[in-house]
Amino acid sequence: MDFNLRFFIEPFTGFIVCFICYLILKKIINYNIANDKHPAISIFFKSIKSLLLYLPWVIFLLIQLRSFCEIYFSDYLSDILLLKKIIWLIYPNLIIWNISLDIKSLLKTTKTRWAKNISPLTIARIIQLMVIVTTVFGFAQLFDHSLSGFLALGGIGGIVLGLAAREWLANFFGGLMLMVDRPFSEGDWIKSPDKQLEGNVEKVGWRLTRIRTFDRRPIYVPNSIFNGIIIENPTRMRNRRMIENFGLRYQDIEKLPQIFDKITAYIVSADNIDITEPYYVKFMRYDESSLLCQIRVHITKIDRIGFLSVQEKTLLAIAKIVKEENADFAFPTRTVITNNKQDT
Repeated sequence: MDFNLRFFIEPFTGFIVCFICYLILKKIINYNIANDKHPAISIFFKSIKSLLLYLPWVIFLLIQLRSFCEIYFSDYLSDILLLKKIIWLIYPNLIIWNISLDIKSLLKTTKTRWAKNISPLTIARIIQLMVIVTTVFGFAQLFDHSLSGFLALGGIGGIVLGLAAREWLANFFGGLMLMVDRPFSEGDWIKSPDKQLEGNVEKVGWRLTRIRTFDRRPIYVPNSIFNGIIIENPTRMRNRRMIENFGLRYQDIEKLPQIFDKITAYIVSADNIDITEPYYVKFMRYDESSLLCQIRVHITKIDRIGFLSVQEKTLLAIAKIVKEENADFAFPTRTVITNNKQDT
């Protein structure tokens, strides 16, 4: 075959084969992504779709580069072979890295108990750390560096790095402990009595945790700080306690038992009130102008808006019950006696 003709036919044939492989691969990937029976497979293929679709073209380009160098630039053939090794070192690690980004979604598809007790962020970070270490050691071998010498240098360098970057390492291991212990997760509402710190956790990083306050200001907290402060996580409350006082008139004292019975019946039958927790409606004491009463219940809505909505509904129900018993709420009064007549 004529050399010039071969120069054009081989790349063209390779391109056609590559394009056919691309179409077949795309069809297989899309079929698995649309698989509703196995959501884990769908998430898996969705996370690596782009890298798999690029694979035929990467192989095609490497083959053509090698053929071109063998014909025209034989001196650069060793560089092409090195490039090939670098790509085959990086490409699988990129696939694993992309899978680690969707670990949270993959764990959600697993119904086993252990999947609920581990942190997806921790698993993702460990996988990413292993990918980085594997890539570094792979490059060391690729460029003919002794691993034993590399490890020895790493030990000495680790001591120097530890002394020079103590704060950074403290934040790094603090972030690791947050991912393992999981005192809070992304999306949780947290606050600390030790620090002026309250808001929703947006992201837990290796070094910093980003918290968004209720007035929408971002706060970046070094992870090492969480090792020395108390963290309160209201998001993990089973319920929220409501304690409210209300005052009734002195002339309604005989009606208190009936009012309390009706309020108790409402508590037992109401939605979003946890009756497994202690609850009561009681007469507390004689105030200057009222009979002080108190209600205590636990509301299952833990978010602020939901809690306030249930609290409002409960307080309005109390007001309705008081009116039904022909009683009323007390307010401060003063009695003035003049000319043997009593005016209020």
